[in-house]
Amino acid sequence: MIIPINWLSDYLDLPEDEQKIADSFTSLGLMQEKSIKNHVLELEHRMDRADWLSLIGCARDLAAFSGVKLITPKLTSNSPKPVPANDKIALSVETPTVRRFNTRVIKGIKVGPSPDWLLKKLEAYGIDSINNIVDITNFVMVEYGQPMHAQDLATLPEKELVLRETGVGEKITTFLGTEIKLPEGTFVISSGNVLCVIGGIVGGNVTGVTNSTTDIFLDAGNYDQRVIRRTSRTLKIQNETVLRYDKFLDPRLTENALTRATDLILELAGGAAYDNADYYPDPVTPHTQILTLSRLKLLSGLDLTLTTAKKTLSDLGYVVVDESDTHLELEIPHWRTDIEVEDDLIADILRIGDYSNIPNSPLTTPVPPDITPDIYLFEDLLRDHMTALTAHEHITSPLVKSDDNKSRVNLANALSSEQNALRLTLHETLNPVLTTYTKHNLDSPLIFEIAKSFTKDSDQATEIRELTVCSTGDVRNILTSLMKLLNISYSLTPSSNYQVSIIAAGNSIGTLARDHFTLNTELLFAHHHPYAGITTTLTHSTSIDLSLTLPPNLPFSDIQEVFYKTSPSLQSTKVLEHYEEKNSILVRLTWEKLDSADQTRISLVKALKGIGVETRSA
Repeated sequence: MIIPINWLSDYLDLPEDEQKIADSFTSLGLMQEKSIKNHVLELEHRMDRADWLSLIGCARDLAAFSGVKLITPKLTSNSPKPVPANDKIALSVETPTVRRFNTRVIKGIKVGPSPDWLLKKLEAYGIDSINNIVDITNFVMVEYGQPMHAQDLATLPEKELVLRETGVGEKITTFLGTEIKLPEGTFVISSGNVLCVIGGIVGGNVTGVTNSTTDIFLDAGNYDQRVIRRTSRTLKIQNETVLRYDKFLDPRLTENALTRATDLILELAGGAAYDNADYYPDPVTPHTQILTLSRLKLLSGLDLTLTTAKKTLSDLGYVVVDESDTHLELEIPHWRTDIEVEDDLIADILRIGDYSNIPNSPLTTPVPPDITPDIYLFEDLLRDHMTALTAHEHITSPLVKSDDNKSRVNLANALSSEQNALRLTLHETLNPVLTTYTKHNLDSPLIFEIAKSFTKDSDQATEIRELTVCSTGDVRNILTSLMKLLNISYSLTPSSNYQVSIIAAGNSIGTLARDHFTLNTELLFAHHHPYAGITTTLTHSTSIDLSLTLPPNLPFSDIQEVFYKTSPSLQSTKVLEHYEEKNSILVRLTWEKLDSADQTRISLVKALKGIGVETRSA
């Protein structure tokens, strides 16, 4: 998001230090992307926040974070009169893409250059000035995050706009003069079968506002963002309008944007405004969310109060509709379409409170044990071995084109006819990588992939974990080296399809061809023997298991400190079990050499009792 600081200052009092403003935005989640230049911030927008594509939305968060008042534009309270019957533009909506289409007619305007204050703001943002009417629609789009469009009433072929989808072979010439052939089913706005706008993307050159325009049709629409996103990607059009329609916008946003644009047009271009029509078949019901004190404390780890939460959320525009000693019920503001669950409210509270203010504190529970499946750890070991053997790892897509092979798994909801099935072997998708090296006149390296292949027997699909190694040369020496590293004895047995089976302990664990081999990693794991190394001194470790009942909120680090102070020769501690309902743990203490286990146990029990830990031997 581009934020001109002089424009941002219209909505709140800012500190003089511009870097401090940028740092505050970083704390809020809008990280500084480039160094500040010409008093303009360029911030990286990573979150799914539609309101962060508006200057008021950014200013609202910054005002709450800084503890200053948000200043919003003053909008006229009186709605315009209905448009005269002979000037009314009828609306016909023939597509479910349209959620709302809010329109006005403004007559008797004077189109010309924009005033300096408007020119400077748009220039700082990076939008070229066209004329005062178009500039106002762009200004309001950046200010509120709601795209708008103005059309010359005199150039409309008919006094009707049809919001529909295109048929076969329809074309439009944009206001920039580019002719575009539209795919069938593209959302457009037309009049008298003349295409005026690619809906939610770009306007045409037929009804554009010029210096001779005196009457305009002004609209603010709300559309299905999935349709806009798909069309913009298909047509390869990316602009400020698409950037905002890519997000989920609330239909209620059109009201303030349309009023703001009308006010500015009447101020800068004169004329009289009239309400035309508001297509809004399914009005949105305000959404509410409950915030509980218990969840707030649990998730934040802080002793926060609902009073603090209420103040923070009110500053962000939430409205409290019900409250008690244990919860708040809040109405979600229409600009926060990203709010779905209670935890989103807590994230707002912590963010505005500044994450850096959350104190560091040790865990009150032991670190959870590592539950990574052994096969994943073994496959990581295979990666280490293969890279040590100078192989390069590649990750290929498992999607391939369907064929007549009855063992192949075909997809019921494929996105492409070229990728509508799953691979039978890794070699099927890995081998083409070698072709890419050859195409670019590069030496073909030894390459490998560890992933899944897929096959089916009758209607039962099976996933197989595999390692496949490919090269343009002989790979038998690589297979021998890998098996040596894994300490596996193997033999080769002739098979079909110019391949041989790799046999270990009487079981087939893979296949070998001249330029590639494939191993089932689960079978490989079952047959490998880790190399233990050479032990020069034989030692016998001693372990003691203790069952501990812990007092509330005692950090586990304090317990470990007692262990090591009482017995400095202690080699390791490991939590075997954790019983949350009883607030107790089973811990194993291990010594490389322990002279008196009984005496050590007594000392530990006594020391632990001193910090309130009840102990019994397990």
